[in-house]
Amino acid sequence: MEYQIQESKEAEKDLVIAKCYYKGLGLEQEFIDDYLIQINYLKANPYLFQIRYKRIRKIHFERYKYSIHFLIDNDIVYIFRILSHSQEYDNT
Repeated sequence: MEYQIQESKEAEKDLVIAKCYYKGLGLEQEFIDDYLIQINYLKANPYLFQIRYKRIRKIHFERYKYSIHFLIDNDIVYIFRILSHSQEYDNT
């Protein structure tokens, strides 16, 4: 079974900001490739990742210090944020 992926507006904004940052370093495509690897993991096996707080789970990028914060509801993976490890997620 392949899960559907839905991104919040905040996650979309986070991704655009990160892509712009890595574009300036000449690493945008590598960053996008790493992101897509994680999305493919989520589509196939979102339950492999433990709950970190409330019902939110995290998956870390392989190469970059970013993580995807997500929630699973039936066959949909909702991505709330895509954060650098130096950022904090306000879960209040």
